[in-house]
Amino acid sequence: MDTLNFDGSCDPNPGGIMGFGWIINWSSGKKPTEGSKEKKPSKSNTNNVAEYTALKEGIKNYLKLGGKGPLQVCGDSKLVISQMSGKWKVNNQNLAKIKEETDSIIKKHNLKVKFTWVPREQNSIADRLALPESRRSKLSKSDSKTSKGSSVKPENRKFVADVNSSSVSSKLRLKINELNTSPSPGFKSFAQLKVGGFDSFSRKKLETLQKEAGPKASSVVRKEFPKNSSQQASALRWMLRGLATDLAIRKVKVDIELSKKRKK
Repeated sequence: MDTLNFDGSCDPNPGGIMGFGWIINWSSGKKPTEGSKEKKPSKSNTNNVAEYTALKEGIKNYLKLGGKGPLQVCGDSKLVISQMSGKWKVNNQNLAKIKEETDSIIKKHNLKVKFTWVPREQNSIADRLALPESRRSKLSKSDSKTSKGSSVKPENRKFVADVNSSSVSSKLRLKINELNTSPSPGFKSFAQLKVGGFDSFSRKKLETLQKEAGPKASSVVRKEFPKNSSQQASALRWMLRGLATDLAIRKVKVDIELSKKRKK
């Protein structure tokens, strides 16, 4: 089954620039197709309107590229997914209009669609594509800056702890090993790196983490994240879990960018 992930944003919300993003993964195995658009500021612009518009544009693009279905549509907006699947009623007139247009497109092409809600971390590519161009450019520049520290060859990376001896879950150990051995991990890889709850490092305070990681690692994080003890602690936790020093720094910087996006 082909898969379409979509996302939308409005910066600022309401009334700002709307961004729409989507990515199509083809069951045939051909290269995924990414797409994005944006709309100038308007009083009627909102995050929900952007989400719905991203869905409509994504489906139109899928059909334009020859998609025949069945199609699984995934998004992190419970509102859009629940309304499109008929679980929730549509009370907003603007949203109702876009839903009607989308339903009409689906019906016209006799397209079989299954709507599935996914958490934000499983929708990271569409989420990034949904940023207005100005925000995406800034994020790309920031990502480029953080990647400088991770351009180190895998064999030359420095470590505070051995992930294979660290007290982390087997699933997390596998992900960390994949990053440690990758020449240049991408933004998505760091965005999807999650502990999955709490582990033995989660509740340790900065002072304890500094003692366990040592003075060199502590000096590095103070330089990278001056005056922010929370970010310093987060970087040290990843180092103690077994993530390479340069990658731990980048992981925290990616989390900072994602946090800024969520607050918009």
